[in-house]
Amino acid sequence: IYTRVSSTGQEGNSSLTTQEEACRRWSHERDLPVVSVAREVWSGTDRHRPELDALLNDLVPGDVVLVYALDRLSRSQVDTAILIDRIEAAGASLALVTEDFEKSATGVFLRNAKAFAAELEREKIAERTARGKRARVESGKPLVGKKPPYGYRWRDDRDEHGKPVKLRLELDAATAPVVRRIVDMALAGQSLRRIGKALEADAIPSPDGNSRWNVTTIRRILLSPTVSGTVIAWREIHERKPNGAKGYRERPARDDERMLLPGIAPAIATPEEQAAVRVQLDINAARAIRNNPHPEATLLRGGFARCGHCGRAMKVNNAGSGRPGSPPRYYCDGPDCARPTISANLIDSPVWESIATVLQDPSIIEREVDRHRADGGLDRDLAAIERQLVTVAEKQTRTARAIAAVADDDAAAPLLAELPKLAERKKALRREREDLTRRVADREVERVRVRSLAAWCQHVSANLPTLTYADRRNALEAFGVQVRVWRPDATDENGAPRDRWSGTMQPIGGDAIVFSSTRRMTGASSSPAAFSPSRNRRRR
Repeated sequence: IYTRVSSTGQEGNSSLTTQEEACRRWSHERDLPVVSVAREVWSGTDRHRPELDALLNDLVPGDVVLVYALDRLSRSQVDTAILIDRIEAAGASLALVTEDFEKSATGVFLRNAKAFAAELEREKIAERTARGKRARVESGKPLVGKKPPYGYRWRDDRDEHGKPVKLRLELDAATAPVVRRIVDMALAGQSLRRIGKALEADAIPSPDGNSRWNVTTIRRILLSPTVSGTVIAWREIHERKPNGAKGYRERPARDDERMLLPGIAPAIATPEEQAAVRVQLDINAARAIRNNPHPEATLLRGGFARCGHCGRAMKVNNAGSGRPGSPPRYYCDGPDCARPTISANLIDSPVWESIATVLQDPSIIEREVDRHRADGGLDRDLAAIERQLVTVAEKQTRTARAIAAVADDDAAAPLLAELPKLAERKKALRREREDLTRRVADREVERVRVRSLAAWCQHVSANLPTLTYADRRNALEAFGVQVRVWRPDATDENGAPRDRWSGTMQPIGGDAIVFSSTRRMTGASSSPAAFSPSRNRRRR
C-alpha cells in the first residue's frame, strides 16, 4: 500500500489514515494480504520520493502496488507512465481503490487521460495560488513563509473577525540582537567563517536550530533587504525550465517584477550599513589567502589594485609572463573590458614608496587637509548635497502627481514602487548633509584626527625597515589606498594619454591624496606642493 499527501497540514487531517483504511478494505475484499504500508508527505510533482523509491525497489513478481487514487501516485502525466512502466518491469501490477484500469488499449488510454487531468488540475492550482499571492501583495500584505525572517517575529495582528493574521513584523528579542551582532562583526571586517565560529562559541543556535552556523546562512542574513527595513515580494522568480526540460528553476527577479512593501518590518541595520557590508564581503573574498597560493608575493592583491577600465579588483598570476623566474603580474579578466596587465615589480614598490613617504612625514596629510579647506571642498560638497535634495523632492512631487493621474492600478504600480526608493534616497542625503554640516562646524575635531594619525605614522615609521608584509597591508588599509591600472595605450575623455597607474590615499576623508606612475609623493623638505613630477621614469 502506498499513501501520500503533499503537506504536513494534510497529514494532520487524517488523510493518510483514511487512504490506508480504504486500501485495507479493498485488499480484504479480494483476500490479498497487506505486506507493507508506505506513508509519505511529499509533492506529487516529484517522481523520486524516498518512500516510493524504497517500495518500488523491493517489488518482486506477483506483487500488487495499491494506491487510493492515481493522483496519489503522481500528478504528472509523464511521471505516471514512467512509474507504471517501472512497476510492470518488476513483474508487479498497479491497482487503484477508486478506479479500475484494465491492461488494455482502453485502460492505457484512460490511465494517460486521468494523469493528464491530474496534471491539468495541478496547473490550475498553481495559477490560482499565484493569483492569490499577487492579490495579497497588491493589497500591501507580505507573503508569508513557514517562519518569519531571522531576527523578527510576526506581530499579534487580528482581522475584523478577531482571527490572527500575519501583516507586520516586529523585532524578536532573542534573535534581533544576534543579527545586529552579525552586522557589526561584518562591518568590522570579520569573515563569514569567523562570525560563525564566534556564534558557535557562544552556543547561539542557527536559524534552523543547529549548533553550527553555515556561511551561506550568515551571508543570507547580512544581505536580506528585510534587515534594512525593506520587504520585497518576489526577489526570486520560480519558473519552468526552458526548452521543455522538466522541473522548475529559480532566477533573480527583474526590477519590474519586484514589489516593495513599505512599513512591514523595522530595520535592524541602515541601508548604508548594509551597502558597506556588501562591499566588505567582496573585499574579504578578494583578500582571502585561500584564493592565492602565494599571498605575500604581491602587495596590492585583494582589491587594492583595480582595473582602471572596468573597476574590478585585479587578480594575480603568480606565473608572471610564463618565463622561469618572472615576477607575478596583476591582470583583469572582466568581460567587455580592455583587460590591462602589469608586472608587480612596476607597481608594488612605487606604491609602497609613496606610503612610506607619508609614514616618514605625516605633515603631508595635514597640508592636504588645509588645501582642501582652502579650496572650499567641504562647502562645495554641502552645496552639492543641497542640490540633490531639491532634485529628489521634485521627483517625489512629480511621481505623486503621476500616480494621482493614473486610474489603472497596474500602471500605477511602478510609480508606487518608486516612492519608497526616493524616500530612502532623501534620508541618505539628509544623513550625509548632517555629517558634512558637522564637519564644517567642528573643524577642530578633524585636526585632532590628523594629529592622532600623525602620531600613529610616527610610531610606525620608527620601525619602517622591519615592517612585515602584514604591517604594510595594514598601512594600506589605514590610508585607504586604491590603485587604478590602465593599459599603456589608454587615454582619458579628452584624448590625453593616461598614466600607467594612478593611486589615491584617503586616510581622513575629504579630497584624496593622488599619486601615480608619473607623480610621486614628496616630504616636508620639498616644495609646498604635495606632488612633483617624477624624473627619468618611463611610461611602461
